[in-house]
Amino acid sequence: MKLGDDIRLISVRIIAILYICMLYVGFGIFITYMLDEYGYHDIFVDSDNDKSDSVFVLIYELGLMIGILGIIAFIGRNIVQLIPFPLNGVCGFEYDHVRELTSGAVFFVIMFNFSASIQHKISTLQAKLNIYKTKKYNNVVRVV
Repeated sequence: MKLGDDIRLISVRIIAILYICMLYVGFGIFITYMLDEYGYHDIFVDSDNDKSDSVFVLIYELGLMIGILGIIAFIGRNIVQLIPFPLNGVCGFEYDHVRELTSGAVFFVIMFNFSASIQHKISTLQAKLNIYKTKKYNNVVRVV
């Protein structure tokens, strides 16, 4: 292979990775929006009353929400693999061999970071744990 062919192959590979990331980000934001608007409110009926929930209930609901995201990331990754790449076969490039295509980590991270419901659960859980921490250490004398 000549140097020019190598540069073309690397360029096509970079374009493929950008293409995959754009698909993951687009689908991830869309699915997260749909879950926040319609999905989680139907599953967690009492989600507006998080302050009265115990820590164990919050951890269970957060784990369930993350599990749902994991399942959707798995399904979404398989759907993205079915979308063809326009430059497949250029300079001997094979789209199916790109590792980023078979990794759903980007998809999961995008959905996790953009989910307002999950962020709300995490902040409520942190506030609840800080309350327990201050109650526990409130009677401790601090020596400075």
